[in-house]
Amino acid sequence: MAASASGAAPARVLELVNQARARGHRCGKEYFSPAAALRTSEKLQAAAQAHARDMARRSYFDHHAPDGSEPRDRVRGTGYRWTLVGENIAFGPETADEVVSGWLASPGHCANMMDPRFREMGVGIAKGRRRGHIYWVQEFGSPAR
Repeated sequence: MAASASGAAPARVLELVNQARARGHRCGKEYFSPAAALRTSEKLQAAAQAHARDMARRSYFDHHAPDGSEPRDRVRGTGYRWTLVGENIAFGPETADEVVSGWLASPGHCANMMDPRFREMGVGIAKGRRRGHIYWVQEFGSPAR
């Protein structure tokens, strides 16, 4: 499944993350017990897609955008009301399976995916100007009640 902003790749990321959450997973030295499945949030999806697109357009790779915005700012900008947000980014993987495998192998990224406090997720994907320049963004949120 090649990277694209269409629904297939983000849906596959959600499926793979929820499989890991259902089993529990070791992230570096920390073990995370099974956690409830995440659901898609259109607002988190919009924040993730906007950041992926911005990184691809401006050729940078960072949680902090050149305009100074951070994940919480981008999520807030969509109108999403949250108590906790998190973000994973990746550069290069061509498929949802590859990107999730890479995130699960990285303790910090893995911890975001396994954190039981997160309830919702959005995924953004954008292709840069050069071949192989694929940007992935995964936004996590715990909605305010």
